[in-house]
Amino acid sequence: MAIALADDLSSIFAVEDFATAATYDGSTINGIFDNETVPMDAGGTAQVHQEQPRFTCRTTDVSNVASGDTITISAVTYNIVAWIHDGTGVTVLQLEKP
Repeated sequence: MAIALADDLSSIFAVEDFATAATYDGSTINGIFDNETVPMDAGGTAQVHQEQPRFTCRTTDVSNVASGDTITISAVTYNIVAWIHDGTGVTVLQLEKP
């Protein structure tokens, strides 16, 4: 029996609650934007931190995602460098500023 997850995803990605609107491929899509700062090894004794922006959204909204695509979130355009379809209808886009 299939689980009706589409309604739940619509609630999760509602801009009235948790989500942010973004522009992808000429359309407005909703998702959760996260711009975590993570430590990275720069080969020295001082620790360096780097932003790691991600956008989590419905897979159906980005089903044709490809390397080199862009997405605009809060007036900032990001390159999509990787994506993970998790098999439940959710995709995480890994982003970077150009």
